[in-house]
Amino acid sequence: MARPYLGGTNAGIKELTATNTLHKADSGKMFMLNSAAEFVTTLPAPSNKGWEGTFVVKAAPSGADYRLSCPSGAIKGSISAGAADDVADTSDGSDTTITFKDGSAVVGDYIKLVSDGTDYYIVGGLAKVAAGITIS
Repeated sequence: MARPYLGGTNAGIKELTATNTLHKADSGKMFMLNSAAEFVTTLPAPSNKGWEGTFVVKAAPSGADYRLSCPSGAIKGSISAGAADDVADTSDGSDTTITFKDGSAVVGDYIKLVSDGTDYYIVGGLAKVAAGITIS
């Protein structure tokens, strides 16, 4: 049975290497973060209920951060760190940015987001070190 995607036809993998804006049709994709330069990825408005995406560090940020920005609503939830039961960061309920930190985020660190139509929720994520991914 085919998995339904919000405005898209398949999950796929999309490599992100520069500042960009994601769209409704990008729902269900895995986004590989891969650049030596800082860039910002703007998420679709959370009003796209059911939009989901997984963001994975393909190349560790070097000299700059990778950032995910929410255009409205908030990003809620927390991210686990590599050590048992460590929490890398937790949203205060009004945060709008997730940052994969230069010098701390490593290949394989990831975060998965899902929209409920109002906000984005972190439903999965892992950073090797607590400072690897921050929420602000």
